[in-house]
Amino acid sequence: MIIRSSLTFTKHQIIFSRFASTHKVVGTFGETTQVLPEDRKFVYNDKIKDIDRHSSNKPVVILFGWAGASVKNLSKYGQVYRDYGCPTIEYILPTRFIFRHSEQAFEAVEDVFSEVEKHKNRKTIVHCLSDTGVLTFQGLTIAAEVKDKDFRPSGIVWDSCLGPRPKVTIPRTMILTAINWLSRMRDGMTLAEAVRSSATDFRDLGWRNFLRRLKGLEAKISCMNDIWAGYWARDLKSNAHELLIYSQTDLYVPSTYIDTEMVPSRHKLAKSLDVCKLEKSDHVSHLLKHRELYIKHIHSLIDQVQQEK
Repeated sequence: MIIRSSLTFTKHQIIFSRFASTHKVVGTFGETTQVLPEDRKFVYNDKIKDIDRHSSNKPVVILFGWAGASVKNLSKYGQVYRDYGCPTIEYILPTRFIFRHSEQAFEAVEDVFSEVEKHKNRKTIVHCLSDTGVLTFQGLTIAAEVKDKDFRPSGIVWDSCLGPRPKVTIPRTMILTAINWLSRMRDGMTLAEAVRSSATDFRDLGWRNFLRRLKGLEAKISCMNDIWAGYWARDLKSNAHELLIYSQTDLYVPSTYIDTEMVPSRHKLAKSLDVCKLEKSDHVSHLLKHRELYIKHIHSLIDQVQQEK
């Protein structure tokens, strides 16, 4: 297992001007952020189980974690793939790129894309956990465009994601603020820094957007190319085999929305779509609650990708 990060970074102002035609960063909430080496850290793990002589042909799997996930959390998903012969690239987008600086997420995943390029002789599967995983995937495609590359995975797993664009209510904002605080603590902030940052998020993302809603205006959120990540994924034309895993009891991703909006769209735009709808399972808890069924669908996707010429 190798933990990698960039040893140097380019000032974001230079990146913005150089690649403005590809993706414009405007500073949705009045400022931009500087992408640091620790923001780019990912884990590459090729300690696979040699289950058969064809293991070297297994796809490389890129796992993108959810808001608040830890390296240990994400590694449990990676182990499912490694046990089936697939090396993994695991990355968790730092909290500030999720809630305030989403438009800069493509900068944070530049090193992840460089790692993907090292394995371009193998097929790839992208596994997105929650809408944060989708946002990170969107950033990866833009990072590829910045380098004049075209990233097209052979398989995609939509796990506990593809939810609707956020609507602001005070209860939801309080929950979001709590998640932000916990995530920032995970990112290494001090208690005081995390409280200050979360309070700012409550003001900008919550209260001010609540006032906008009262005026009949759409919530102001940071997005890449001005597209909510869930809508970007909904309308993504792919030549990939896809797996959609969701639950009827997920409080964050309404199953009725997935049924009516996302399943029809992905059936139409993906090469193939396998739908795993669970009766009872919490958000990003499907592996824990339905391990056998979950792994069965993952293995089926890997086999489908591997067998295709």
